[in-house]
Amino acid sequence: MLKFEPGARAYLSGIKALSTDKDDKVVFVGLTAAESVWYADYLEASFSGTADRSDGPHDKYLALQDRHEAARQAVIANESFTQTEKPPIQ
Repeated sequence: MLKFEPGARAYLSGIKALSTDKDDKVVFVGLTAAESVWYADYLEASFSGTADRSDGPHDKYLALQDRHEAARQAVIANESFTQTEKPPIQ
């Protein structure tokens, strides 16, 4: 389960980084619940300087980061498109 401080949750929601899965669990956009927990734990360890930067864990992080960012950008693009879409001419 992902746990965030209120300010962090607001920030991540604002940049469209969070979503909910089919079980109504908060996840990082584009990731499963298990991947989201692993990703959050890795980020926390990275920020504290304790992350395992060997090839396996770091490669997993990079793959999840790429998938998450691609999904996040798709959400932003879709929202931008739907907000700027003009009504049909009658």
